[in-house]
Amino acid sequence: MAISAEKILEFHRARTAAHIECLNYHAALLGYHFPEHDNDKMSGTIQNGYAYINYAKYHPECRLSAAQRDLYEFAHAEHHKTQPHHIEYYDDVSKITDMTLVQMVCDWFSANFEQIYIVHEVSPQSVMDYFDMFLRDKPGLNWTAHQIDFIAQLCDFLDTYADFDTIMNIWRPLMDM
Repeated sequence: MAISAEKILEFHRARTAAHIECLNYHAALLGYHFPEHDNDKMSGTIQNGYAYINYAKYHPECRLSAAQRDLYEFAHAEHHKTQPHHIEYYDDVSKITDMTLVQMVCDWFSANFEQIYIVHEVSPQSVMDYFDMFLRDKPGLNWTAHQIDFIAQLCDFLDTYADFDTIMNIWRPLMDM
């Protein structure tokens, strides 16, 4: 069955909105709000690159072509190197501000929840596990002691106060699309 590009883009916009809502749910627990988060994913090449991969994660019957995967890889790299809430944006992560770390950690929480509970991907079981496994000692990154402590404090706080059912309700509408 052929799926229209319009349906795939509609799903992508809803999925991206859920990701942003989930991120901002976590941010609100910390007293923050990031309304501009991931706006680049709503138009142009970045949107098109993410749309098919996002649809396919929720619809396993959707098989991606090599060209669609390549477009996603390009969009993903562009998004990460042009958005301050991703480490690839920085030549020196020690320059990341606390405010940006809050957004970054909330982004990780949103992505981690979606990966584990919604699309059932193999993922580290906690955001701190993700940080410890992939980022803390990654060659070329030079986190400051303050940043590592701050990330751990944010993770501890969010692990303690985030409500599973509230977060699940953010993602649930996508399961019927």
